[in-house]
Amino acid sequence: MSNSTNNKTFYQTSMMSALIAGLYQGDFTIGQLLDHGNFGIGTFNDLDGEMIVMGDEVYQLTSTGDVHLVDHDITTPFASVVNFAPTDKLSLIELSKNEFEACLEQDLLAHNAINAIRLTGKFSYVKTRTVPAQHRPYPPMVEVVKHQPIAEMTHVSGVMIGFKIPDYMIGINVPGFHFHFISDDRTQGGHVSDFILTEGEVEVEVFKDFHLRMPASQEFDQADLHPEDLKAAIHVTEK
Repeated sequence: MSNSTNNKTFYQTSMMSALIAGLYQGDFTIGQLLDHGNFGIGTFNDLDGEMIVMGDEVYQLTSTGDVHLVDHDITTPFASVVNFAPTDKLSLIELSKNEFEACLEQDLLAHNAINAIRLTGKFSYVKTRTVPAQHRPYPPMVEVVKHQPIAEMTHVSGVMIGFKIPDYMIGINVPGFHFHFISDDRTQGGHVSDFILTEGEVEVEVFKDFHLRMPASQEFDQADLHPEDLKAAIHVTEK
């Protein structure tokens, strides 16, 4: 595979359905992840917080409110990255989360491809949540999210990065919009559940090549990755 092709590939380690099943053990290092992209989101070993990949810097946003850069030898059980070179940009003002998503759906997005999205700007309100680290025996993710801390920020500048994933990828990833936020001063952030944008710029790039790396563990091989309530479980854990 050529370099140019690699640069246009959405790369993912493990699957959302594996997290739903409680497979939180990381087996892929941050350094390995960065070999495949400079922009993305995910989580860390033991489900310890939210991940933002920005260039060669990877930030961990923890449930205690701490935000810090991580060493490249720590591991992740689930993450998605691309080499981001946005092809479309749009300036925006005074939009709620729902209005922002509707604007992108109408004007910028490829509905049946993967869209990488970066929103940089000033926000009058941002609501995030951050999952706490888990310990074996791991509880199901639908139980974990019942105890996740919620943070609400007002009048904050920062960046949201993430993806819009097609509905047909349910279980492999999270269908719909999925964003993580980090403030410009790198002191606040998490998985975005709501926001109001004051002013900012959104950048988008479409990806149609997808590489899925599956964990090598026997635990993964034996897990039930398509339970009957998968759609409901993903809605509870991510939406």
